[in-house]
Amino acid sequence: MQVENLIRKYLAQRSVMQIATVDSDLPWICTVNYVEDEQANVYWLSFPSRRHSQDIAKHPKVAIAIPIKFDMPVIGLQAEGEARAVHDHNVVAEIMPRYIERHNKGHDFYDNFAAGTNQHVLYRFTPHMFGLFDEVTFNDGLRREWRPSGLPPRGQSNV
Repeated sequence: MQVENLIRKYLAQRSVMQIATVDSDLPWICTVNYVEDEQANVYWLSFPSRRHSQDIAKHPKVAIAIPIKFDMPVIGLQAEGEARAVHDHNVVAEIMPRYIERHNKGHDFYDNFAAGTNQHVLYRFTPHMFGLFDEVTFNDGLRREWRPSGLPPRGQSNV
């Protein structure tokens, strides 16, 4: 099975991730509920006053981790990319039904968003690279990578 297909499958199977941010050389990690879209972007709701949200406002480069299988053999996803608050009404209208279906939360989010009365903000993580560590599918102990944005590996140029 292709790495991209496995990553997409695993993203759809889970609903909780950890997101790592940084500010003033101090790292932070938190746990949030998420939902993904067809482009493998990942979305979550959070208060803008939370430490991770404030970090993202200053430094959008973040990493995420999603444990898939906890016992041996292990499966886990990691990704690096950028996160930003979503202000586009069309994106919110597209993502929130998925979020509500998966988490049974956020039922009034879109109406409150449109009215400008939300306390929560929808955030989008745009992955530059996913790393898949899958000891079930691949028994060689190597991490597989997928770059949904078509970016070259670190240190390489696409010129």
